[in-house]
Amino acid sequence: MTANDTDCFNKKLLTRSNSWITLLFKMKKPMRNYLMVLAIVVACSGCGTTAKFVYPANPAKLARLAEKPRYEKEIAVLPFEELRGDKNASGTYWLYLIPLMPCGWAEYQRPDAARMFVSIGEFQFDPHEDLAKAAATSLRNSGLFKDAYFTFGGEKGNADLLFTGQIQSTTYKGAIYSYGLSVYGPLLWLIGLPAGSSENDLILRFELKDAKTKEKLWEHTYSGQKKIIEGLYYNLGYDVRGYAELMEDAMNEAVLDLDKSLQSRFGTTK
Repeated sequence: MTANDTDCFNKKLLTRSNSWITLLFKMKKPMRNYLMVLAIVVACSGCGTTAKFVYPANPAKLARLAEKPRYEKEIAVLPFEELRGDKNASGTYWLYLIPLMPCGWAEYQRPDAARMFVSIGEFQFDPHEDLAKAAATSLRNSGLFKDAYFTFGGEKGNADLLFTGQIQSTTYKGAIYSYGLSVYGPLLWLIGLPAGSSENDLILRFELKDAKTKEKLWEHTYSGQKKIIEGLYYNLGYDVRGYAELMEDAMNEAVLDLDKSLQSRFGTTK
């Protein structure tokens, strides 16, 4: 991760860090020890929290194009294909403990396999199944089809159309801000300064095929990202919430594009 990615390496921050360190060392030892314990307690708050992929994040934002089915067809959504990398690098998080280092950071290609984030400890997420089920939810809600459902394969023989997906990226990038104060950095979180930032990336490729002929009828690629700044009093615990929001965006975009494509092929029911 570059300095530009985390927005934490800048001259102003380093200058302020020097001033804060000087002030800390002027304090009496008992006060410094008390502040260190307090900072550790603050830094560990939320570390044991488990976040889950919950879809939709906002049901009101799901695209609905028709109250009655536009196409008299059933669509089955199969588990998505895994194409992500497997590199998870978290050791650089601990760099925030080095004096004068403004932050520590991590980058996970598979956040579902990671155990350290900015304000949560774990992310329960099974992308190949969860994203496919999310797609089925959006397709059902769109009103385009007679029925839309997720299946591992056993029910696909009943469907007219097969919807598949490829997971190309779910990269997570996080940074913990210590402001150059090492273990004392979290004290600044108490007065409202940001504790860190989280960025969620999502790249998917969708495909629709005729269930009987296996002819490809449509394809679409989505790429998006969401970044938040987190503090003790804002966005805490939302490290990975962006994935559900991005999936909403992806499926809203896909549903609109899919409708245009299918109209030219099948027309619509009256």
